[in-house]
Amino acid sequence: MTHQSDPRVVAVISAFHPPLDLPERVKQLNQQVVHTVVVDDGSDLQGTSPVLQELAELGCTVVRMPDNVGIAAALNAGIDTALEDWSPDFVVTLDQDSALDDGYIAAALETYAAAHAGGIDVGLVSAQSHNGLNVPLLSRRARFPQAFDPLQSGAVIPVSTLKTAGLLDGRLFIDCVDSEYNLRVRSHGLATLIGKGCNMTHALGQAQPMMLFGWHVSVLGRKRHVHSHAPFRVYYMTRNNIHLWRQYGARFPVWLLRRLRFQVESDVFRLLYGANRKGQYRAFARGFLDGWLGRLGKIDPELQRKISA
Repeated sequence: MTHQSDPRVVAVISAFHPPLDLPERVKQLNQQVVHTVVVDDGSDLQGTSPVLQELAELGCTVVRMPDNVGIAAALNAGIDTALEDWSPDFVVTLDQDSALDDGYIAAALETYAAAHAGGIDVGLVSAQSHNGLNVPLLSRRARFPQAFDPLQSGAVIPVSTLKTAGLLDGRLFIDCVDSEYNLRVRSHGLATLIGKGCNMTHALGQAQPMMLFGWHVSVLGRKRHVHSHAPFRVYYMTRNNIHLWRQYGARFPVWLLRRLRFQVESDVFRLLYGANRKGQYRAFARGFLDGWLGRLGKIDPELQRKISA
């Protein structure tokens, strides 16, 4: 079943060296929204990307950033364009590797309307499931459940939330951008709901075998894998997680502790079994220091070179 595009919603996609299949997914997305804004985050300074050209031919607004500014700042530029040119009531933000199931936007707005009628101040509505698997919830007992830590990809955000809580924090560059925004939205007394029936397909990234002294590690008879990241990503993840604690630790300690359990497990596996472990140790240490000292923004190219060596 194909749903009619909703004139109240504009989609904003952040792209960096966009994949060849992005235009096809945007065609499907355009059946649910009135317009799509695609922001290239400094990967096509010459304006020669055939993918971006195809998106423009589809009627999308293509915004080209003059430099790589990070996903938060890129999405903010797209949101500003959407608000100025289309005056929507809602924006839905997306990664370039995400796809919304048919009817996602309609279902999200139905949840919004029902919750609003029930006296709930809604900050955003996000996916109930990713790739068919339900997301963790803040509480299972709520009439309108809230996602524990909803991704920005697939988040249907009322413009009223943007006016109250502001835009994404561009200083984080990448990683923890969604978590920071969720906490900021909740700080204003707004709910981060899941949309009933909303499923988003999202790329999970490449998992590498968990190796120890040349052996593929098995736990309970199952060979284990670990999602490994480049050292510069480990730097951002570590730094920005420390920033979350400094910014929101007093107000949301239980939430942060629950999130920390997942983060520590991921960090331990990555530092023990991931690729380029020396680089990851350096990135972790420098990220911890800079987070503690409040140094945010894009990583210095020389620092990135040193921790990656």
